[in-house]
Amino acid sequence: MKEGFAVAGGVVLLLLAALVHTPIKEFLWTHPWWHSTLVAVPTIALALLAYFELGHSREANALRGEANILRGRVAELEAERNRHLQQIAENTRKPVTAADRNAATLRQHLRSKVKVSEEHGSWPDAAEIVEVSSDNIVTLFTPHGFLTSTAFCVKVHCDDLQITDIPEGLCPLRIKVLRRYGQAVELGQITKWEDHNQPPTALVFPKGSTAYHASHAKPGSPETRRLTVYASRDGANSFFLEAIPGGSFTGDNVAISKQFMLLQIEYEAAGFSHRQSASGGSSYPLFVKSGG
Repeated sequence: MKEGFAVAGGVVLLLLAALVHTPIKEFLWTHPWWHSTLVAVPTIALALLAYFELGHSREANALRGEANILRGRVAELEAERNRHLQQIAENTRKPVTAADRNAATLRQHLRSKVKVSEEHGSWPDAAEIVEVSSDNIVTLFTPHGFLTSTAFCVKVHCDDLQITDIPEGLCPLRIKVLRRYGQAVELGQITKWEDHNQPPTALVFPKGSTAYHASHAKPGSPETRRLTVYASRDGANSFFLEAIPGGSFTGDNVAISKQFMLLQIEYEAAGFSHRQSASGGSSYPLFVKSGG
């Protein structure tokens, strides 16, 4: 609209310029009222232009006001949407369980040694926390060593263990396993977790004479338990304890004596009683006792 009035004003001015430079000007001078009319035309045109421009300004201001109102409404709707999304996120957020808290604690101590116990006693050697899965399953690894004849790993769901953050020796945590997740996996003679995918190697112990043996039986049952301790053939302070059933262990006279007595206590707790035992003697004394 403004462009149209501007063009019209330009045309009027050109027309007036043409009139004053042509013979028509003589007619205008002799008829003053025409002269006055022509002189007033630009003023009238500018007044009309200003009037219409004022109307457009009012309309533009009204539209801007409506736009501001709409923008405010959009902002309110976006804020309301964000509140609803936050509420939905809070309603769908998974609650933190005891297993989650245990898993978080174990992840903080990943690759640390921990003292592990179960219902019938403590593990002979400290275990290493090597993995904590997204399903809250921890893998505890015990390497082959002085007190452990075969390396092994045990998986436990974090719901089925208790954690005590009281250090014992170099172990920052104590873990009591209430229930294992599957069976223990023997890993041969490896001494570090990074070698767990290697084929297990068999333990080669230089068996010498029998240093001590004992057998246990359960009344009214054909089941038996047998413990046999072999001295080292080279005369070193090293012994091999064979538990049938139950596995095998190696260690010095003190470590083997502790393991022997621990297994014997477990047998008695399971209802087995001492049947017979005998000592074969060795250069290093064994601190074991069996009922007679």
